[in-house]
Amino acid sequence: MILPEKIICAGGVVFKDDKIVSLRRKNGVWLLPKGHVEPGETLEETAVREVREETGLVARVEAPLGETEYRYKEAGTLFRKKVFWFSMEAYGGKLQPEEEMFTEIRLLAFDELGLLSFAADRELAAKAFLRRRQGGGQ
Repeated sequence: MILPEKIICAGGVVFKDDKIVSLRRKNGVWLLPKGHVEPGETLEETAVREVREETGLVARVEAPLGETEYRYKEAGTLFRKKVFWFSMEAYGGKLQPEEEMFTEIRLLAFDELGLLSFAADRELAAKAFLRRRQGGGQ
């Protein structure tokens, strides 16, 4: 039995103007910003860096949101990706999608979360919205 390669990532449900930031990949998939943990980085540092790289925004971590895990195959190799998610608040930068990977960036209100392609992303975003309504993201 071949075991999948394990990849650890971190990402954010990033709030800007009371909406969340979503990205459209070149393949048409809408998702939340996330990426691989670099050597020596904390999960929070990874989330902040990836948000900056993928969206152009400077954001701070407000609170942990949970984890997701999934498997996928790429170039014949099976991967298992675990993503640690954070509720985040944008406070600087300029909305600009990373051109190499994304074609569009959009701010979504709560009632627009259906645009996100993956159920796990929709659930995390809804959880982050509800937490903010109940007490500021914590």
